[in-house]
Amino acid sequence: MSQAEFSIPTAAIVGVLAIVGLVVFFWRRSGIGSGRRLGNRVASHLGIQRSLFYALLAHGAKGSSRDLLASLEKLNLSLEKACVALGPSLSRGIDRMEAHFGSQEAVDAVKPIVKRLVAESEQRP
Repeated sequence: MSQAEFSIPTAAIVGVLAIVGLVVFFWRRSGIGSGRRLGNRVASHLGIQRSLFYALLAHGAKGSSRDLLASLEKLNLSLEKACVALGPSLSRGIDRMEAHFGSQEAVDAVKPIVKRLVAESEQRP
């Protein structure tokens, strides 16, 4: 057998492994375990638009908002406890977004919700 006969199957195997690697990469970023499902549930539970919820969280989380959501998801907290745990991050997000973009109606509408979450988080040990 010549060298060319062996390179075709090897190239196919490398190609398949590359595709599998890409699938695993994107699955970890946006699939189950990424915290995205919990974030969607929290936003819905609080009555906040998902896009606004994720924007507030991205601006207010210390570190990666995805990592924060994934860690809360792994703790198997109840939905209400997860909401309370995210309160301080959402509050920081409101402050930072207002400092950058000024007052906005959508952000003003969620302030009472976030204020309640922050108050509850401060009461818990």
